[in-house]
Amino acid sequence: MDLRQAVFVLLILQGLASRTLYCLASQTCKDNDIRTAVLLNRETQTNLREMKLDMEQQLQNQGQELTQMQEQLNSLIDIADTVKDLKKEIETLKTAVVETTVNVTSSSIYTRWGRRSCPDDTELVYEGFAGGGDYHDYGASSNYICLPKDPIFVGEGSNTGYANYIYGAEYETNGTTILSTLNDHDVPCAVCRVAGRSIVMIPARNVCYSGWQKEYSGYLMSSYYGHLGNKELVCMDGSPEAAEGSDSRNQNGALFYIAEIKCGSLKCPPYLANEVITCVVCSK
Repeated sequence: MDLRQAVFVLLILQGLASRTLYCLASQTCKDNDIRTAVLLNRETQTNLREMKLDMEQQLQNQGQELTQMQEQLNSLIDIADTVKDLKKEIETLKTAVVETTVNVTSSSIYTRWGRRSCPDDTELVYEGFAGGGDYHDYGASSNYICLPKDPIFVGEGSNTGYANYIYGAEYETNGTTILSTLNDHDVPCAVCRVAGRSIVMIPARNVCYSGWQKEYSGYLMSSYYGHLGNKELVCMDGSPEAAEGSDSRNQNGALFYIAEIKCGSLKCPPYLANEVITCVVCSK
C-alpha cells in the first residue's frame, strides 16, 4: 500500500468512526452499530500498524535510493573533474609537441666554403679549416670536410700506416682570371645554422629563384679532373679569404680547382664552353 492509498483508507475509517461516536453520544446507536464500531476500531488499529510499517519501509527504500543517487552524483562529479584534468593535459601535450616539432624540423645546416663567418641572419655553429684526402691518393676521401679550430683527441695515435689520411685544403687558382691572389693559400670554412628555413645549393646561377633568400653565392670548385683523388663539387664563396695562419707555400693536400663547362652531353646553349660555373646557396 503506497502513501496515497493509505491516506484514502484513513479518511474512510475516520468517517466511519465519527459516525459511530455521534450515535453513541446521542444514544441512538443500535447493537449493530456498536459491533461495527468495535470491528472498525480493531481494523483501524491493524491498518494503521500496516500503514506505519509500509511508510517506514518506503522511507527506508527512498533513503537507500537517495544514498545511491548521491553516490552516482559524486561519481559523475569525479568523472567530470577527471575529464577536465585530461583536457588540460592534452592541451599541454599538444603545445609541447608543436614546440618540439618546430625545434626539430625548422633548422637547416650548411657549410660556407672559403669564409670564416656566416651571413648576418644565420647562426655560426663553428668555423674551421677545409680538409680532405690528398689529391694523388687512390683511397682519398671523396668529400671535403670542415675541421673545427678546437679539436679534441683521445690520445690513441696508431701510426701504423694503414689509415685514411686527412690533409688541409688549398686554393689552386693559378692562371685563372678569378681568385688568383689566393693561389696555394689554405681554405677556411664556416658551418652555419638557419632557423625556420630549408637550404638548397643551385649550380650555374648566382641568384636565387623567386621566393628564395640568398645565403651566399660564388663558384663551383672541386678536384682537378686528372688527379687520382676526386672530390665533390661544392659552392666556394665568391669573396673568399685565406684561413687563419695561412701562407702561400705549396703544401697541397685536398685541392680546390675552378669548375668549367664542357659541351656535349651538357647542351650549349644554354651553357657556354669553358665558362666558369657559378653557384648560389638559397634558403626558404
